[in-house]
Amino acid sequence: MVEQLTLQTLIMFIQAAGILVAAIYHIMTLRNQSKSRQIQILNAVNSRELNWDFSLWEFSDYEDFMSRYGPDSNPEGWKDVMDWFNRLESFGVYVREGLLDIRLVCLMSGGTIKNTWERYHDIFREFRLRNNLPRYFIEAEYLYEKVVNYLVKHPELGI
Repeated sequence: MVEQLTLQTLIMFIQAAGILVAAIYHIMTLRNQSKSRQIQILNAVNSRELNWDFSLWEFSDYEDFMSRYGPDSNPEGWKDVMDWFNRLESFGVYVREGLLDIRLVCLMSGGTIKNTWERYHDIFREFRLRNNLPRYFIEAEYLYEKVVNYLVKHPELGI
């Protein structure tokens, strides 16, 4: 009787250990899939080449910007700006939804995101007001805030 009880206990222990090992394996697999998915997202969004000429543009205010670089005065340049900020908008959505870790974004483009948003934020905020588009590049602005917060907490990145 004692032998049978000990054998049953041993079998239950082995079954429990098997379930635990399976659960740990499943968790590790999910974590790896999540990292893989984040890399796929980054690669997909970053796969398109950008023209960076807009980063050198000089302007004093919204009126000056629109007269020099707006969609009517400089359609190609406007497209370049839109391509970059649409990329930031995508990153912002992915970060907000938890599909992309802000750490990865900061490591790849943190300084560039911070600098370009700081340079152009007044233009987009004014564009929102004048065109009654309150969500225009709002996810890019969200991304900027997350990037800045991360960089403040991680000065070792040197950005």
